Amino acid sequence: MYKTLTEWWDMKINAINYNTTLQQGSSAVFKDPHNFKEKERAGLYGKSVKEDKNKFSGNFTGKSEVAASVIKTGVVDKIFASKPYNWLTGFAEDHNIAASAFIALILAGILRPATIMALPGKKDKEDKIYASGHSMASGLIGFVASTIVTSPWDQGVKNVMDDYKNHYDKMIENIKAGKDINADVPPLKHKFKLLDKKYGRIVELEKMVADKAAKIEKKALRAQIDAMQLSMKNITEWVIAIPRSILTIALIPPILKYVFGLEKKKSEPKPQQTEAQSVNQEQNVKKSHLGMENFIHKSNADMKGGAN
Repeated sequence: MYKTLTEWWDMKINAINYNTTLQQGSSAVFKDPHNFKEKERAGLYGKSVKEDKNKFSGNFTGKSEVAASVIKTGVVDKIFASKPYNWLTGFAEDHNIAASAFIALILAGILRPATIMALPGKKDKEDKIYASGHSMASGLIGFVASTIVTSPWDQGVKNVMDDYKNHYDKMIENIKAGKDINADVPPLKHKFKLLDKKYGRIVELEKMVADKAAKIEKKALRAQIDAMQLSMKNITEWVIAIPRSILTIALIPPILKYVFGLEKKKSEPKPQQTEAQSVNQEQNVKKSHLGMENFIHKSNADMKGGAN
């Protein structure tokens, strides 16, 4: 006798499974239904993987996708590790205005002329050459002017920010090490109230017990200081925008002429009318006026006649 109803039910299910398995021609009896389901799912998964491999890659070994991934990753890593890329990112960080002008130079000096010259139309070849030269000259003047004017200012801003960073980072280092806060701290060469306030607050937070709120506030203050540095650099863009445009318009023609050897086509003068052509034109105008007057008189007469 079975001790419980559950044992009797389990034995009943096993007996049914056993009979069913024998009828299907299999000698294996899965006593654990959960284990059977896992094996069945694993078999279906392996089958689907084989089908997908055969479908997409023929005799798939798994190497083609891995190789493609390695190639893509390798190319990207090489670009990021290359000296030109690192130079460009460093240049953009130190001189953001000049870096923007450099990108504009690439677009206006290479991509735009190539696009213009690729347009169809053999008759407009000279016009396309002039337009390409105009674009190259514009990009070149913008880059040179931006670099010459903004680079000294950018360097000055960098010196000020590095001065503050070295001063206050040493103070924070002393706090963490338990030393005197002013030990070996380099003096500030420049003084700005707003920067003093931001960095002073960071020092206060370092003296406090570190908690989540203090960490968030310190991170926000650092972000604000970085934004201030960027805004200080952008001042030059606001100052030189209009003068640079005037300079570009003034210098483009001589650069096209003496550097690229290009001059804008002068419009051909209209042919002067002969005396006979002038007389004929005046007669045609008089005839048109007379014709219009006759038409108006006739229309008025018709209207009066219709009214009677």
